[in-house]
Amino acid sequence: MSQKKVDNYRAGKYGRSKAVRKEKIIDKLEILAWIAICVAMVGWIGFSAYAKIEAKEASTVTETVMDTSAIDNYVSGLSSDAE
Repeated sequence: MSQKKVDNYRAGKYGRSKAVRKEKIIDKLEILAWIAICVAMVGWIGFSAYAKIEAKEASTVTETVMDTSAIDNYVSGLSSDAE
């Protein structure tokens, strides 16, 4: 090999460990970013489902107030007439 090729090989060899380390760090950051995205999506889906269930339960549970005093008076009048 020529001296130029040898020098290029040596220069690449010395910088190779830094490049590999940098590549590993970038790979780990990409994995962490994907994990964060997945966790956010699962949380968003869970919150949306919870909100829909709560809204459905709130709309189905209604309380009706009714005045039954007239019916009570009528029924009590019927039972007193029968005796």
